[in-house]
Formats: sequence, C-alpha cells, structure tokens
Amino acid sequence: MSPRKKPEDLAPSAVERAFAAVSASIITGEIAPGALLTEGEVADELGISRTPVREAFLQLQTCRLLTLFPKRGAVVASVPDKEVADLLAVRIMLESSAIRALGGHPLPDGVARDLDDLVAQQVVAEHDGDLLAFSQADFAFHSRVIRAGDNDVIEDLFTQLGPRLELLTHRAGRRDATSPTRLLADHRELAALARAGDADAYEAALRAHVQRGNYG
Repeated sequence: MSPRKKPEDLAPSAVERAFAAVSASIITGEIAPGALLTEGEVADELGISRTPVREAFLQLQTCRLLTLFPKRGAVVASVPDKEVADLLAVRIMLESSAIRALGGHPLPDGVARDLDDLVAQQVVAEHDGDLLAFSQADFAFHSRVIRAGDNDVIEDLFTQLGPRLELLTHRAGRRDATSPTRLLADHRELAALARAGDADAYEAALRAHVQRGNYG
C-alpha cells in the first residue's frame, strides 16, 4: 500500500516553494547547466514530499529551465546564444504589442504607479546588492506593461518566459556590475514613454534597452 499523501504537500504553497527554490538556484547560477536534480534531493532539502517537487519540476520544464528524464531526474537546461536572441525578440514583440493595444492613450494611473513602485524595488535591490531581487523586479516591470495590453494569451506567453528572462538579467548583472544601473535608467525612460502612450518611441527605447542589456 502506498503511503498517504500529506495534505500540506499537495497545497499550492508547497509547489510554489519548490518552484521558487529551484528556479532561484538556476537563475543565480548556484546550480549550473547540465546539473542533475532529483525529486528526492530537493524534497529532503525543503522538508516536503516528492509530490509538490514533481509538480514544480513539470512547471520548470514548461519554462524550459529543466529537461525531465523519467526515473532519472531533471537536468538543468542551458540557454544557447540563438535562444537568447529569440527570447529577446519575442519579448520586444509582445511588449510593443501591449503598448500599441492602448491605442495611443496614456497608461492608467494605477499601472503607472505600479511601474514606479517596481523601479523603486529595483533601486533598493541594486543598493542591497540583491541581484536576484533586481532580476525579479525587472521581469515584473515588463510583465506589468504586458498586462496593461489586456491580452490574456500574450500575458500567458510572457509569464512562461519569466524565469529565463530573469536568468538573462541576472547573468548580465554578474558579468557587468554596471548593468543594473543602465537597466534602471532605461526603465525610468520606458515608464515615462508608456505613461505618455507613445508606442513608437516606446518600441524604439525598448529595442535600445535590450541591445544595451548585454544579455548574451
């Protein structure tokens, strides 16, 4: 007879905890591409059963941070140069589309405040030297712009890209300590252009932002 599953192990919070822990380790480079992870090892480390870890692994595979091998475990995926370029191209396309969906109208006040708050979070993260928090706020900034376009399909697609985009931002910050400062300045400019509803200028600034990001 198989052991009964504990209710707390099936709760979304247990899955989220496993997802957050593993994704953070991959994004920060603590776990390198090619490393083999097992459900048992992660479950023991987090003090939970394998069930939520298994679900988290499936989600991480959907985000293309892991590749699952039945009965063996999961291998941390790499992000080849071609994929970096493709990710950034898709990001520009989706984000520009969201701004154009506003039809030239300024951002709603609530969205503009959210962008300002996220920039403030990045300022704190940069000051504290917390590159993971900075990278997460970076993605949240662009995700908030996407949500303003009110297209659920685009939002879902962008959400799936989140962990890999956070990985690219974190990697850029590790390679170049001045990267967060540049990204912050760009975010202030992008927030101002979005607030004004200037879609053409926003797309041009976004392309320049990506080129300056040193994500490769």
